[in-house]
Amino acid sequence: MKIIVIGGGIGGLTLARICLDAGFQVEVYEKRSLPEMLSGAGGIFIQHNAMQVYQWVWDRKIYDRLYEQGGTILEGGFLSKHGELLYRSTPNLAQAKDMGVCLLRSDLQQILYEALPPETVKTGYAFKNYEETDKIRVFFQNGHCAEGDVLVGADGLYSAVRSQSQGKPRLEHPIYSGTCCWRGYFEGDDLPIDKQYSWAEYWGQGDRLGYFDVGAGRFAFYAFANAAAGGTDEAEGGAWNVLRSRFSNYANPIPAILDALSAQPIYRDDIYDREPLGTVWGQGRVTLIGDAAHPVQPNLGQGGCMAIEDSFELIRQLVLVRESETIPSMLRQFEASRCDRIARVFATSRQVGQTGQATHPIACFVRNWSYKLIPTWLADLQFKWLYDYHPEPIDR
Repeated sequence: MKIIVIGGGIGGLTLARICLDAGFQVEVYEKRSLPEMLSGAGGIFIQHNAMQVYQWVWDRKIYDRLYEQGGTILEGGFLSKHGELLYRSTPNLAQAKDMGVCLLRSDLQQILYEALPPETVKTGYAFKNYEETDKIRVFFQNGHCAEGDVLVGADGLYSAVRSQSQGKPRLEHPIYSGTCCWRGYFEGDDLPIDKQYSWAEYWGQGDRLGYFDVGAGRFAFYAFANAAAGGTDEAEGGAWNVLRSRFSNYANPIPAILDALSAQPIYRDDIYDREPLGTVWGQGRVTLIGDAAHPVQPNLGQGGCMAIEDSFELIRQLVLVRESETIPSMLRQFEASRCDRIARVFATSRQVGQTGQATHPIACFVRNWSYKLIPTWLADLQFKWLYDYHPEPIDR
């Protein structure tokens, strides 16, 4: 079987490695250049559920490299802007020794790319369209044509594969969350960061700021603020000035982190999602994974993790194919098997975002006191189900 993958992000590269492990042929097509593909703003959580997938991939080589290069997730928590602990998370939540790994997105992309033979990923190939007979033929803007048995759209929020599979010239505009996000990283060795926490997120009124250990003395940061879509920082002198103005009254170590960001690039974008597709994501020999199928707000750190899970479960289904005619039905089974979990991640991500972004002083007061008064074991129930995913080796 030959799998054609559109998109060289976390999902597409992970899927390619799992395809090779399963004995399938695979080609990944990415419209960006290689340096652009290997870049990325800020950091990412690869949590316990996704790390369990990598235990079964490429003889654990990716798994081991992630732990070697990234920062292990141990304890973390939500705090008020004044530094009061509201909720403390520990590996007990997943009944594990740790909660996974955090690392810079660029580091993760490099690790996943190096896990593939050089000819697997073809950059500078922009998807044009596809046609399906007893095979899939995929056409690109540069005139190239590829043929395979399955087409997987791993091409993100504005997926062109999803658009054609739904018979639309382009997708509807995604749903704006009402918040923008700044991302970047800083060197943290000399900062007054509480070493007992691998990550921390401070909640204010209509804004919040978090950071997490990504290894080698570096920390990624993110900040959210309620804002109109399409905003920029130019009128206020750039992102750093905006962050200093908005978050300088937060408790330490936030002011120190802001100072450390003065010499670092800071990226701003708006946060969007799309309503889940339900039980059917594609048609015929075409399916979707990751943000192409189910973009979620980044409030749980599970967007990339869901793409990793998708990749594993898709190949688990395809290894059961015995005759070419059964491929479409197997793809629909894969999609249906993922829909409930994805819908719950989507809803919980929105809920956490709304909680963290509360603006009214009374709502923020009630939120903070509720988290402080609820026992940890009870608060854990909001997130514990995320780590109930236990992949098993794919039967080849």
